Amino acid sequence: MSDLLKSLEGKVIAVTGANGYIGSALSTKLVEYSARVLRISSKKLHPQTGMLDLKADIKIVDCWEKIVSQADIIIHLAGNTSIHEAKKNYVDSLNSTILPLQHLDLMARKLGRKPRVIFASTATIYGLPDTIVTSEDDNIDPITEYDLHKAFAEQQLDMSTRNGVLGGVALRLANVYGSSSLESSASDRGILNQITRMAFQGKDLTVYGDGNYVRDYICIDDVVSAFLYAIISNNVEGQSFNIASGVGHTVREVFDLVAHQVGDVTGHKVGINETPWPEGVSPIEKRNFVASIDKFKKFTGWEPTINLDEGIYRLVSFYMKNHA
Repeated sequence: MSDLLKSLEGKVIAVTGANGYIGSALSTKLVEYSARVLRISSKKLHPQTGMLDLKADIKIVDCWEKIVSQADIIIHLAGNTSIHEAKKNYVDSLNSTILPLQHLDLMARKLGRKPRVIFASTATIYGLPDTIVTSEDDNIDPITEYDLHKAFAEQQLDMSTRNGVLGGVALRLANVYGSSSLESSASDRGILNQITRMAFQGKDLTVYGDGNYVRDYICIDDVVSAFLYAIISNNVEGQSFNIASGVGHTVREVFDLVAHQVGDVTGHKVGINETPWPEGVSPIEKRNFVASIDKFKKFTGWEPTINLDEGIYRLVSFYMKNHA
């Protein structure tokens, strides 16, 4: 992979949502490989060496002419990241997810350019599959507004790719966790990050039900690596891929690991309490799910390198250093 990463030198790679949890980590890594990163955000960004910044609303078509005219590769991470927010603000969530891809199609046609576009989708797009281990051959069956919007966006990108306008790749991310350099709420995104912060604050942890439902957790370092492989690999356009660890763990197991490791470094016992599921919770929250990662391995050679024990150790060490 190291030789292939040399191909990133000098390439202009645009990142929407560059101030977010994954976007900030990915942008930093791209600069390490001498890529020219065009960070796109609706918020003001702190200047960083090797990065160009564009403050823009990606739901507005005008900004995309500048992006498409410069970028060799576009990574679309921006948009709503919450199931609950997508339900509450349906139109805003839909627009932030799919409008940028429609604008991309329009500007690529206008300028006669065909950038590779890597879209951050979600592994919950499969809905409630019949089997625990789910592959890309399984049908997508969204049952939340958030997953539906991701499905619409994937279809838009697939149409643009089949029409020869864009080179689209969809990465369906499982439960991402891990330390972030951001001093913002983005660094607390995801249940595993949240409970680690709570444990350091001396709070007991609360698990819904008995916690014996299975999830697939992937460390952010492995997610960043997957995006790099999607950038440099030649045969991925027109494809959707699961990005996960490929290993299932019960939620109770994860809570126990966090409580144990935080307790070891702080000297304080972290309790775990069980509580009934709240009324009206989506069935997606109770499902058992593990993602097959065989397809992405086959196409790119990528595989995750950080198991759950190591990932939680890194996360706990980060919080010990920065938040304790």
